[in-house]
Formats: sequence, structure tokens, C-alpha cells
Amino acid sequence: MIEKEVVNLIDNSAVSKPEISFVLLSCCTCKRPKMLNETLKSIFNLNLPQNIKIEILIVDNDKEGSAKETVSAWKNKNIPLHYIVETERGIAFARNRVLNESIKLNASHILFFDDDEVLTPGCLLNHINLYNSNKEVYISSGPTINKFMEDFPKYITRHLVFKQKYTKKTGQKKTDCACGNVFFPVSVAKDYNLRFSTDYKYMGGEDGDFFYRASLLGFNIIWNKEAVIEEMVTKERANIPYILKKCYYNGYAGTLQRIKRFKNKNKKFIYLLKQLPVLFINSLILIPSLFLGPSIFYNILGILFRTKGKIDACIKSSPITFYDKIYGK
Repeated sequence: MIEKEVVNLIDNSAVSKPEISFVLLSCCTCKRPKMLNETLKSIFNLNLPQNIKIEILIVDNDKEGSAKETVSAWKNKNIPLHYIVETERGIAFARNRVLNESIKLNASHILFFDDDEVLTPGCLLNHINLYNSNKEVYISSGPTINKFMEDFPKYITRHLVFKQKYTKKTGQKKTDCACGNVFFPVSVAKDYNLRFSTDYKYMGGEDGDFFYRASLLGFNIIWNKEAVIEEMVTKERANIPYILKKCYYNGYAGTLQRIKRFKNKNKKFIYLLKQLPVLFINSLILIPSLFLGPSIFYNILGILFRTKGKIDACIKSSPITFYDKIYGK
């Protein structure tokens, strides 16, 4: 288990923040060349900092190298671009390859994002500015906002799976975060042997687990509302089958992370019991909700799928193979 290799808790006040000298813009990809092309296009439209080395690392988790042609089209631009194939299948292996390569390249910091995302022009600078201006910041976590690529029905765009809350103000502390938009020192991996757990290789959730363990080590995760990245929502995702699978996954993955952190085992049982009334009530109102319009009906159906995911996570209490069922890869 990766977790057993992590050193004991550190005194955050005794750790000096590494200076930003070389940022590696890092993305893992697998069989999404069209989306990756949009991601790369946004990278070359970034507002870049002065006197800081910037390079790009793309780790392809497809052993056939399906992203090679897309990446090659962006080489020889103004930012050096590295392309590596990680043949061991699983998102955790790909993300760990990013960490290992960043150490080899002697990068000081990583900006992590996904191959279905578009970086806004000021994203990188906003991460850098917060890191430099706030001594509490070791890990800067920014929002990922849905970007609908076409016009879709309101019952799709207003579904709970696409609902996003940004009530947090910049500077608020978090206990974990995702890899979709995060900036942090390579020293977190290099000096403290922190890696993504391969237990989550086919499910996802390895990023929340990774940064939760980073926060336990004493590295503050701070919310950075201004550092925005957009996630592309295409017709392959803006449909009910995908939405319901995603609802189940969100319920399962989120609950698994939650119950793993419970120190009192009885809390898992209590949490499970709390889901049963939700399941019962929403089952009762599902059919009547048909008369209130598709938005209400599909949101209630989504709640049922999410609740089922939560219940299953409490019962199974372990990662499942689910990533391919959502994204088909």
C-alpha cells in the first residue's frame, strides 16, 4: 500500500516553501485526442510568468500511443513539450508517472489538469500569485467550471451532476482536492515519498486520497477561486445514461473516501442508515415527479443513483472497477 510508505506528520511551520523556478504543466490522457487538442490549444494561450521556466508534460495511458499525433502537432512551439507513454493501465499509474518524470526533469512545481479541460488564460498566474503572496499556501486548488460545448436541453444543463458551488472564498483551507486544477511543489512527492494509491487505478478518487494524505502531512491546501479551469461537456456526456452513471460514481467514490477517514467504525453504520430514508423517500416521489417536468424527474432519479452508490460503498468498502464504465476506456 502506498500509504504505508509515507513519512510521519511534519511540522508545517518548520518546512520552507520551495521557490517557483520551473513549472511543469502536466496532463494525463487516454484515448481522447480531440479533447486533448483543445487542452493543448488553451495551454499555448496562457499568460506566462516572467523568469520562470515553463514546460509541458503529457503522459499517455494508452499503450498504443493514441495521443502521439495530437501532441506532435503542438511541438516546436514556444513551450517545450514532453510526451511519454505509460503502458501500465490505470489513472494512478499515469499520475505517478507525472510525479516521477517531474522529479527527473528537476521541476520545482506542477500544475495538474485533465485532458478534458481548457485552461483559462490567467489560470497559471493566479496559482503562482497566491502561492507567492500567501505563506500558508503549499497546495493551490482552483475551480473547474463546466463548459457546455453545444446547446443542450435544460434538464441536462441543470442536472445536479453538473451543479457547481463556488461559495468558498480564496484563502479558505481544504482537507483534499482533485487533480483537475491543482498547483503544488514537486517536493511533496520527492522529499516525502507521496504517490497516488494504485488501489484506485480503475475507479478514480486517487487524487482526493493523495491530497488528503498530503494535508495530513502538514501541507496546507488552499482554495484559489480566481485560478479557473473549464471542463468540456460534449454530447457524449450531456445525456442521461452518462449522467446516471456519473451520479452513482460520485456517490460511491465520495462515500468511500469519507468512510476511510472515519476513526470510529460505528460512524460508517450511522452514515449507511442515513441513506436509507433518502432512498425510500425519493423512490416514492419518482413516478409522481414525471408530471413536474423532465428536470425534476431526472434530478430525483440522479439522487437515487447517487444514494445507491453511497450505500454500495458502505457495504463493499473498497475501490471498484468503474472508470471505464463512465468514460468507456
